[in-house]
Amino acid sequence: MMILSVAVGSALGTMLRYLILNTWPVKSRYFTAVFVVNMLGAFALGSLTATGTTHVMHNFWATGVIAGLTTFSTMMTQSSQYKRIQQFYYLALQIIMGTVVFGIALFLTTIL
Repeated sequence: MMILSVAVGSALGTMLRYLILNTWPVKSRYFTAVFVVNMLGAFALGSLTATGTTHVMHNFWATGVIAGLTTFSTMMTQSSQYKRIQQFYYLALQIIMGTVVFGIALFLTTIL
């Protein structure tokens, strides 16, 4: 049952990521969409962990859906491409925005 729940969750998360990345405005699709997907995934994982769900449901959502949704490897590939083509502005912006949004999310978890 555990393997099936993770597999189904991962498939759903991957389809959701594909849908988000391909419906985002083309001009800024890759930078902004990847960032938003990763931040939503991080927030969802933090919220899920704080609520304390059953083992099967946690694996479905955390290891399945959220892992399929988030795109850490895509972000790293994108960062490498920014460095390779010397678009340091986007590389720095990605790092700064990630840090700021993570800090705000961390603060919000302490007051909620």
